[in-house]
This record gives sequence, C-alpha cells and structure tokens, in this order.
Amino acid sequence: MSEEKIKAFQRRLGVDDDGDFGGKSRAAFLAKLTNRSPVAITDADIQRAADDLRAPVAIIKAVRRVEAPRGAFDGNGRPSILFERHKFSAHSKGRFDKVAPDISGGPYGKGGYGAFSAQYPKLLKACALDPDAAIAACSWGAFQVLGENAEAMDYASGFDMVLSLATGEPAHLDSFVRFVRMKKLEDELRACRPGDPESCIPFVRGYNGTGFRQFNYHVSLAQAAL
Repeated sequence: MSEEKIKAFQRRLGVDDDGDFGGKSRAAFLAKLTNRSPVAITDADIQRAADDLRAPVAIIKAVRRVEAPRGAFDGNGRPSILFERHKFSAHSKGRFDKVAPDISGGPYGKGGYGAFSAQYPKLLKACALDPDAAIAACSWGAFQVLGENAEAMDYASGFDMVLSLATGEPAHLDSFVRFVRMKKLEDELRACRPGDPESCIPFVRGYNGTGFRQFNYHVSLAQAAL
C-alpha cells in the first residue's frame, strides 16, 4: 500500500513513479513548496477575515504570533511546519513505530519536537514511508493547521492544501478561517479577550487540543493580543 501511495505522489510531483522516494522525488516536493517571494498578509486581509468570522482583529493577529513566531515561511521559502510523530503514527496505523521511532510513535511532549531546522528532514523521511500520512502529520504555515484536517476543510487533499499554502500568506489566513469554521470555533474565538487567559481557554482547547495547558497556549494567546 505504501509503495502505491508513493507512486501516486510521485506522479503528482512529475517524477518517475518508481516507488522510491529518493533524491529526485524529495527535490521535486521541496520545489513545489518553495516560494522565495511569497505574498504577505496585509492588515486589510486580516480585517476581512475578522469581519468574516466576526472576531477581533487583535486575537487573529495573536493566533498568528503564537502559532508561528518564526514566520509563515522558513528561510528557504517553504511554509513553516512542525512534524508531529504521534500524528504520523496514527495516520500510518503504527506500521513504522519500530523501524522509524524518531518520526513515528508517541507524542514528544513539551520541548521534544527538535530544532526548527529538523522539521523538513523529518517530513521528507516520513514521505519515503507514507506521503499522505506525512503531510497529515504536520502543522502547516502561519496558523499551524494540521494537514490531517485538509479534506474536512474542503481541500481536495492534504497535498492540495500544501500547494495552496505555498502561494503566499493569504492562503495561510484562508486555512485558519476554514479551520475555525470546520471546528465550529467562531463563538470561542470571539470570546477571547486580550490579557485574559481564562477567556481564551475554550478556543485553544478546540484549536490546540486538550493538552493546551502543557504549552500554556491560553496564556500565550491572551498576552500576544495585548
């Protein structure tokens, strides 16, 4: 099954579908993701999103600051990512936990994800095993939306979501709006108040998961909105 997934992915990348996600496949994938001059999000873009969601501009900006403090794109012009090995394990049904425990297994916990520079190498290694699960296992872009949500957010696939994000930051904002709508978090987003962590708890519980306290997401969001 994995070989067929790799071949299908290679065909989308425009390389030989030999089932071996080697150097040419990796280079083609990275080329699809790379944008050296991505369009930036403007204040007008954020205002439109805020109007659309009927949410405070300050809170949307704060989510962006908390989720991607290094920026929407990395130094190589690729969407910023965080590879989550427990998600890769879940989407690949644990098939690679023993052979690749560095990228497939239980959650790392706080501080265990590794360096920012290590995230793409992990993604590429995972793509050589199961590209669909690899894309699903990453949080993507300025708002760190997990690839596993792509189809529920009306993208054709995780890869199509990623291709969209590569076009520029407005697509990252669009992914945020889609995610909030898909999770039905509009009311929770509107309830967040700058400087008030407790008011942010319902939103971050839905946005970041039930383990939000481990990372103090509610505190970070409230402070970033000030």
